[in-house]
Amino acid sequence: MREFVFSIFIVSTFGGGICAAQSQEEEARDESLRESVLTNSDDVADTFLPVNLNEASEDELLSIPEMSTKCAASIVSYRKRNGVIHSINDISHIDGMTSEIFSALERRAEIDVRSALRLDVLTYARVSPQRLPLYEKAYGEYGVMNFQRINIAYGNFEAFAVTDKDPGEQSYVDFYSLSFRASNVWRFSDILAGNYTLSLGNGLLFSRGGMVSKSAGAVTPLFTSPSYSLRPYQSKGENRFLRGAAFAIPVGHLEITAFGSSKSLSAIVNDSGLVTSIDYSGLHLPTQASREGLSERIAGGIVRYESLKLGAGISGALFSYDRKFESDYLSKCLALESFARLRLDAVSFSGELLYDREVSFNTNIGIYYGDARFVLGMRELRSRIIQNYSGPLSESFPTAFESGLYLGTIMRASDILKFGLYYDRFAIKSRSADPERDGEEIFVDSYLSLPRSSKSGGSSTLIYIRYKYKTREDPYIPAAEFPAALSVIAGSKQTVRFDISHKFAGPFSFRTRIERNFVSTGEKGELLIFDTGWDPGLVGLAARVCFYRTDSYSTAFYTVEKDLPRVAEFTVLYGDGARFFLMGNWKVYSFLNFGVKISRHIYSRERDISVGPASRLLPGATDISLEVGYKLD
Repeated sequence: MREFVFSIFIVSTFGGGICAAQSQEEEARDESLRESVLTNSDDVADTFLPVNLNEASEDELLSIPEMSTKCAASIVSYRKRNGVIHSINDISHIDGMTSEIFSALERRAEIDVRSALRLDVLTYARVSPQRLPLYEKAYGEYGVMNFQRINIAYGNFEAFAVTDKDPGEQSYVDFYSLSFRASNVWRFSDILAGNYTLSLGNGLLFSRGGMVSKSAGAVTPLFTSPSYSLRPYQSKGENRFLRGAAFAIPVGHLEITAFGSSKSLSAIVNDSGLVTSIDYSGLHLPTQASREGLSERIAGGIVRYESLKLGAGISGALFSYDRKFESDYLSKCLALESFARLRLDAVSFSGELLYDREVSFNTNIGIYYGDARFVLGMRELRSRIIQNYSGPLSESFPTAFESGLYLGTIMRASDILKFGLYYDRFAIKSRSADPERDGEEIFVDSYLSLPRSSKSGGSSTLIYIRYKYKTREDPYIPAAEFPAALSVIAGSKQTVRFDISHKFAGPFSFRTRIERNFVSTGEKGELLIFDTGWDPGLVGLAARVCFYRTDSYSTAFYTVEKDLPRVAEFTVLYGDGARFFLMGNWKVYSFLNFGVKISRHIYSRERDISVGPASRLLPGATDISLEVGYKLD
C-alpha cells in the first residue's frame, strides 16, 4: 500500500474536472480489463485517454466502443469538407450518428482546435515517508517514483518523450521512450520513428491494450474492436511497444504498412543458457539477481483494404531472438496472419487466422435485429509467440492451448435500458504435465438510465447491475507488485455488483457501489463504497468512503479510484479495512489548474510492509497528492 504521496503535475488537458472523469460504464470496463488480463498495466489507462475529434483517424475513432464504422467515416468526411469541428453539436446530424454514439463522444472525445505550435507536459513524483527508511536500507535510495511525459507538435509533426523511475531504482531515466510522428506527408499517411504500438487483425498478433480480451464484461469492446492501429507510444509501461520505424502509405481503399523493431528484454537465463522467463515489471533493483538482455528483432508489414462494408488484410512478421527458450516459445519464427470483416445490413462476419508453426484462429458472426446485436464465435489459440506480442484473448498463460465457444448479446430493450450477456465455454490444455481443464464463464451486466426530471432542472439517475461467474479463477498479477496473489483459486467464483449514481440538478453528484464475491471453497468478500462530488466548473470537490472485508486474496476487489488529471489510481482491496479520500480541484486561470488529494487507508490489523530485506508493521496508510496543471497551445 502507498503511505504518503507527494505529486506535482504539469498537465495540458484538464478534461471536465475531477468529478467528470469516466462514465460508470467505462469505469466498470476499465476495472474488468485490469482484473482479467492487464492488471496493473498502464496500457489500459491509455486506452481511455480522450480522442481528439479534429485529428483522430477512423481507426482511432473506432477505439470508442459505441462507435460504428459508418459514423467514424462520416466524421472524417465532415473534417475534409469543413476543415475543423468546433463543437460536438456540429456533427450531431451526420450519417451514422446515434444518440448512444453522441453520448459516448460527450464523455470520451475532446474538441481541440490546435494552433501550429503546441506543448503538453506531465510531470509526476511520489515518495512514501513511512517507507522511506525501508527503501534507504534496502536499496540506498528513498523510494521515489517519478515519470515525465512530453508532447511537442508543430503542424503535421509530433514528438513524444517519456521517462520513468520506479521506487528502489537508482536512475531517474531507468526507462525512457522517444518517438516521432509525421502525418500526411507526401504519399505517407504516417511515418513513425522510435517507440510505437501496432495492432493487426483482430488481436491474435500485435494486439493493443487488451481490446479483445474476454472477461472484460458483456458490454465490451469485443463487439467493436478496431482491426488496425499505428500510434506513437505514450505510456510509461516498459514492454508493450516496438522500437524502430514504421510507415503507412494509402493507395485508394488499400493501405500498405511496413515496420521494423530492435530492442532488448530483461530475461532470466538458466545454467544451460536457456531463457526461463521474461521480466515485464520494468523493475531494476540493485539487490535483484542478475538478469541478462534478450535481444529481439522484428520486421514485417501488412496490406489491408477498408470500406464501409468490408475490411480485410494480410500481414507477416519475422521474429528473431538471440537465445532459445526453455519453454515451447519459438526463438525464430515467421508469423503469417490474415483477417476479414464484413458488415451487411443485418449480419456481420469477423475472422482472423494466425500461423506460427501452429494454427490459431478466432471467428464470429453477428446478427443485428433492431437495437440488438447477437454474436456467436469460436477460437483455437495455439500461438508460440512470447506473451509480449501474442493476443490477449486467452486468460491462460501463453504456453497453454485454449479452445472455446462463446456467445454474447448487446441490446437496448428500451430508451432507458441497455443489457449485455456474455457466455464462454473453454478448454485449456497445458503443454507441460499440468492436467487439462474445462470451464465456463458467464458475464451479465445492465445499465438503467432513468429519464431526466424537468421539475428538478436536469437531474438524472443511472443504475448498473453486474453478475459474473467463472468455474476457476487464475489471477495473473505481477508478483513484484502483489506477492499475495501467487495463490491459485481452485474453485469457481461468483461476483454480484450493484451501482447507483445520481446527478442532481446543480453541480452535485452521488454514487453507491455494493459488491460481493463468493468462491466455492466458502471464501467470500464484501465491498461498500460511497462517492460524492461537487463540480460547478472552476472549483471541484470529490470524496469517497469505502469499507471492505475479504477472507483471502481470492475474493479481492478491484477499483479504479478517481485521482488527479491523467493519473488514475488502480487499487486492489483485500483483507479487512477501510479507505477514505477527499480531493479538491481549483482552476485558477484558463491555463492554470491546482489540485490536492488526501486519503487514508486503515487496516483491521497491522500489516507487515516489506521492501526487499527490510520490513515494518503498519496499522494504516496516509496519502497526500498535489497537482499543478498548465496548458500551452
